[in-house]
Amino acid sequence: GTKLIDEIFTTQEEKLQGKMELFKMAVADRSSAREMYQKDSWLQKAFAIFFLLAWCGLTFVMLNYFIFDTIQLDDWQIAFVSSINGGISTKLSTIIDFLFGGAISGVNDVKLKNRRKQ
Repeated sequence: GTKLIDEIFTTQEEKLQGKMELFKMAVADRSSAREMYQKDSWLQKAFAIFFLLAWCGLTFVMLNYFIFDTIQLDDWQIAFVSSINGGISTKLSTIIDFLFGGAISGVNDVKLKNRRKQ
């Protein structure tokens, strides 16, 4: 967005005004997203519980096969369970990041004034 503003506007004042409007739009967008996700629906909770239970079940199957050697699986079954477990692990990671905040949440805690003094 800022590159486009630099190309469209010619004076520094116009560029600054455009960037300020862009910043206001970004803040308003985040604010509306926060309001939208303040209350979790039953569907979100059901999906989170489903993916958690599916991941636990598939991990249990894989542990019984690879570690405890209590079940026998064909090669295609191992590949199938492993690929599904990988997909569910990715989705579960996304859900956990959404519910508890991802790594990007620490960006807001950076103190720029302290860094500039150094």
